Amino acid sequence: MKQYNKFYFIAVLSTAILLLNFLILGYFFWVQLALETRTILQQMIEDNIIYFLVSVTLGLGGWGLCLHGIRKLHILPTIKIADELLVIHSANPSHRIDIDAGSDIKRLVCLINEGADRYQFLKRSIDDKIRLAGEELEQEKNILSSIISCLSEGIIVCNPAGTILLFNKKAQEYLACNEKTKIDSQLEILTGQFIGLGRNISCVINSMQVNRAIAEITERLTQSVENPGACFAVVGPYGHFLRVEVVPILSYVRELAGFILKINNITQTNFIQSSLIMPHGMLSAIDNTMAGEQTSSPSDFDLPLIPTNIQNVLEIVKNGLEEQQGITIRLAMQDNPAWIYADSHCLTFAMIFLVDQIGKATGISTFDCLAEIETDYVHVDIIWTGMPVSNNALDEWNEHIVLREKGIGYLKLNDIFLKHEAECWSSLLHKSPGKSCLRVFFPSAEPFRFRSILPITLTTSRPEYYDFDLLNRQDSSPALQEQLLSNITYTVLDTETTGLDPLTDEIISIGAVRIVNGRLLKKEIFNVLVDPQRELPQESIKIHGIRPEMLQGQPTIDKVLPLFYQFTENTVLVGHNVAFDMRMFQVKEFISSVKFTQPVLDTMLLSAVINPSHGHHSLEAISDRLGITITGRHTALGDALATAEILIKCIPLLARVGLLTLNDALQASRKTRYARTTY
Repeated sequence: MKQYNKFYFIAVLSTAILLLNFLILGYFFWVQLALETRTILQQMIEDNIIYFLVSVTLGLGGWGLCLHGIRKLHILPTIKIADELLVIHSANPSHRIDIDAGSDIKRLVCLINEGADRYQFLKRSIDDKIRLAGEELEQEKNILSSIISCLSEGIIVCNPAGTILLFNKKAQEYLACNEKTKIDSQLEILTGQFIGLGRNISCVINSMQVNRAIAEITERLTQSVENPGACFAVVGPYGHFLRVEVVPILSYVRELAGFILKINNITQTNFIQSSLIMPHGMLSAIDNTMAGEQTSSPSDFDLPLIPTNIQNVLEIVKNGLEEQQGITIRLAMQDNPAWIYADSHCLTFAMIFLVDQIGKATGISTFDCLAEIETDYVHVDIIWTGMPVSNNALDEWNEHIVLREKGIGYLKLNDIFLKHEAECWSSLLHKSPGKSCLRVFFPSAEPFRFRSILPITLTTSRPEYYDFDLLNRQDSSPALQEQLLSNITYTVLDTETTGLDPLTDEIISIGAVRIVNGRLLKKEIFNVLVDPQRELPQESIKIHGIRPEMLQGQPTIDKVLPLFYQFTENTVLVGHNVAFDMRMFQVKEFISSVKFTQPVLDTMLLSAVINPSHGHHSLEAISDRLGITITGRHTALGDALATAEILIKCIPLLARVGLLTLNDALQASRKTRYARTTY
């Protein structure tokens, strides 16, 4: 039973007992009186009934004032002291108790504050010792983090379910869109994919390709293949081609504990993707038989790969096609030779077969062909006028037998490409409308060229691209409602609007930040101004400081909300007095085609749950109690950051009162009087 309820129960019970005593005493007194005395007393009461009622009322009023004084000077202060101590011990050691109470309670508060001073001193001393003891380990983490950050290739580490555990700047550069608008160069509008800790890799890379790679790795692990990795190609958000190597992370019993994606940019943005594929053999096991004949698999044959000038191979291909198929190849070669590791005999047959199939599929008999060097790769482009080759056609060609090698057997196209570590896809040519290209990539055999080496700068704190603690976290398999609050990924949001009526006012700014593994990721933010397509009231400008000229040319809410929904995907939403923000989003469901269905937590309600004795639960009041400094008050991002810090400090406070899971927090929030507020 709550303290308030206990007090009221005792007050009512004591009042009832007191009245009952008076009634019993009055009854015995009345029955002992003589009849004449009763008559006289009754007549006196009737003649002075007003005075009698006033006396009873004053008596009850005095009793009520006495109870109110006890409640104000003793009951409420003790409840508030308990709430304040919870804040001191779990969230803000510098917080001190300041209440209006009786002298005895005030003396107790002074002693508690003195104890809090000693507690803060001891805690700071212990924290310093822990920090010094952990500096060596943190330094090792930062060294590894800094090295990963400065690698020339993109690195992403995921758990088996595909949750991103760490990534470096190069991966973010390759996979995330983060462009500035032409209207306002100071405002960053996220216009594409989001990469971040706790997100799934499918947010930035097609899940089918990743799943195919993982399936192949799993199959190779069961076959005890020495190198069970896989590889595929994708198109980045800016149209550039990326080569993705999937390296499994194995436990001591060779079970898949996660995987690393190594990403390289293997082409410039000269193409717009039409269809993209790599040899199917790299992602699935090659059949042992085909049409009754014995065929090879990647593990049971070997080709002697030696440094080969690709121009020489293409010359042979050109002559062979002209003599045998009547297909004309116009070669455009660079002055510098392009070297690859190849079996020229098998590769020649594969390239002849590939061009011949393109000719049959498109009806084209004249092709342009060129070979160029791209950093660590050599690419061969076969160009024609018309549409690109479909994925299905490339899949079918990969399974065709190209030649029969003595001592090896029948080789399919994907067998040869696999041994050469080649990748191919078909796409439209960006700079030549109406033309298409089939591009084949080979690892370069060029001698190592000197590259400028930049120094690695160690960071003073853990970068927000990494969270090594996540490596020890199991995947969130339980239902979201039953997950611990400390394990959930949150998106903390706030909006600025033209007014306080969701039906008539408009959103002019949305700010949000993510919390992953209890860490506030200040670099993973959403900060967008919105054109309300209406005038701004002067009253609202005085509050948020957003002027009409700042909103001219900004995106409208129907464009921003779908993007914000993508940013918040697979997270729990959090805000302060968030019912208003969610109502604003709900009103825009029709024009934006977006509906936010995630669970929502409100820090105002959580504060009321943690500190029921406090009458003030504004953003400023809670921040003051928890020792949080608000930067950028009444800006969407500033308020979202402050709310995020409040949530982080509220989670251990909720645990102290027995609210551990999301469902616990939601149920407790609904019972507060603030939960009845509607918009």
